[in-house]
Amino acid sequence: QAMTQDQWIDLGLYASYVLVGIAIAAALIMNFANALKDPKTLIKGAAGIVLLAVVFFIGYSMAPAEFGKSTADAFESAGIDPTDDSASSTYKWVGGAMTTTLILIVIGIVGLIYSSVSRLVR
Repeated sequence: QAMTQDQWIDLGLYASYVLVGIAIAAALIMNFANALKDPKTLIKGAAGIVLLAVVFFIGYSMAPAEFGKSTADAFESAGIDPTDDSASSTYKWVGGAMTTTLILIVIGIVGLIYSSVSRLVR
């Protein structure tokens, strides 16, 4: 019996999950193996993780905890109870992630402009 389109999509999704998991595991294992050769790189990695956590905490703190009528209507149309605590918690986490993404994009653009201008000045 031939597979349906939904079954092919499911198979592709599961295969991509497995491949992403393998890639993450390989990246972690290789970084850890390299870090054992030079432990100073662990400090740089930890500093980067701490910096990302600080940026996320800033984004999470800036995210709104309450949402308006249009968002509540969107939740209801998706079958989610907007009065549930998990809805507002999820809303705050997503808002924090989006704010963090925006902050990191701005940092990246500023860094790009800075490096371009510093190359011109040299």
